[in-house]
Amino acid sequence: MPRNIETDTDFDNDNTPPAWMDEASNALFAEYAKGDEPPTSLALIDPASWAGTDAPEREWKVKDYIPDRQATLLTGKGAAGKSLVSQQQATCIALGLPFLGVETIQTNAIYITCEDDTDELHRRQIAICASLGVKIEDLSGKLHLLSLQGEMNNELATFDHDGRIHIATRYKQIVMACDEHDIGFAVLDNTAHLFTGNENDRHQVAAFINLCNRLAISINGAVVIVGHPNKAGDSYSGSTAWENQVRSRLFMEIPENDDGSITDPDMRVMRREKSNYARRGGDLSFMWFKGAFVLPDVVPQDQRHDTHDIAKASHENDIFMNCLAKATEQRRAVSHVNGVNYAPRIFAHTPQARGVNEKDMRAAMERLLSLGKIELEANLWKGPNRHWKVGIKAVGPCANPPSETQQNRAPTPAPTPCADPRQPPSQVIENIAPTLRCADPPYTTYMEGGALEALPPSIENGQEEDWKSNPILNSKAPPANDIPPWLDEAPPIGDDDDYFDRDDHDQ
Repeated sequence: MPRNIETDTDFDNDNTPPAWMDEASNALFAEYAKGDEPPTSLALIDPASWAGTDAPEREWKVKDYIPDRQATLLTGKGAAGKSLVSQQQATCIALGLPFLGVETIQTNAIYITCEDDTDELHRRQIAICASLGVKIEDLSGKLHLLSLQGEMNNELATFDHDGRIHIATRYKQIVMACDEHDIGFAVLDNTAHLFTGNENDRHQVAAFINLCNRLAISINGAVVIVGHPNKAGDSYSGSTAWENQVRSRLFMEIPENDDGSITDPDMRVMRREKSNYARRGGDLSFMWFKGAFVLPDVVPQDQRHDTHDIAKASHENDIFMNCLAKATEQRRAVSHVNGVNYAPRIFAHTPQARGVNEKDMRAAMERLLSLGKIELEANLWKGPNRHWKVGIKAVGPCANPPSETQQNRAPTPAPTPCADPRQPPSQVIENIAPTLRCADPPYTTYMEGGALEALPPSIENGQEEDWKSNPILNSKAPPANDIPPWLDEAPPIGDDDDYFDRDDHDQ
């Protein structure tokens, strides 16, 4: 039981401290003494011990892409399919099948996601197995999936104020699962959830990467960390330690033309952005097909042709609409009739065309017309002669540029979508009604034959002529040369009025 210091201070008559004080002192000095203990010796390597032996061959989980006993960083732009390709990698390694034509080494695998639920994993796995031509039952005991979506405390480690790393419970659970199921390949998706340190702190990033390398060594296999690029367009986000600490970094994206446009949204490319153990580069091209990634040669020729044509047509449609929006913004009317205002010819020579020629623009115009995206011979805006300019118009919210007279008026509320997109937008009507004070009754409605909430006093008394002659109540009343009789009804202000008795009147 705890000691009571107030009562346990009997120094006996020899003025010696109690025994418990000696115990506390000894414990304190024991801690100091413990810190001074010599550290364990380092495991130094004597190169001479390798004499007469051949260097071991480098081992890979995916040949030239994912090395063994290392953590590989996989990054890519949003919607590139990093999660799908990672789950497909884990599936191929679990079965020992080539990954998009690249050799793999079979081992049990686990794919861990923090952003997708179990249903999404199920849908992906069905499509992946179908593309590989295997049964989902073949994965029993070989592939393991784990969804941590919605779970708290998914970080693998935390960092204290001194920047020292502390292993978290989630990391220990992953190690236990790998040991229990003899797993040699693990995918950690993604760093936004698993790494909660400062991505710009090189020491914290280095410690996290080292922890992932520790996991790869402990499972005697490979670890893939899924990350994201930054907004500036770099292939990774944060400190350069993300680049420097890993020995292999892959980048996945949707290929673009030189002008930055995407010609085929189904195509993908994976590059070795960094590879200390293989030649840098080695682009791996593949495509999305029926929910999985496959090599382009695997897709049947007729279906591959259809897929490419659909992607090309969609791209050309977008380019045509962008050119039309720019022409409308510039108040440049274009037409479907072959002439000086022929839209496909004009659009093909604009910067927005991005290489789309006149023939493809004409095909896009016909497609958009059949889809109801554009309208021909539509009213666009009024010219200086007050006649409507007609031409091709995008069907949708009213986006016509304002007329010259409207541009000089006060700002008006934002336009609302037209009820009928084929009708021109209604013109702004100027408010020419007289301004009334809040206390004035709506007499103008009486003059127009409308209902009145309260009649003017002159009308209630049958004096309609007085009402009509009142220039304050009737804006159409002629100016009076003489003082009207109604003005005498208000008593004049005299010297005996209370106003003149105020002390501050002369101030």
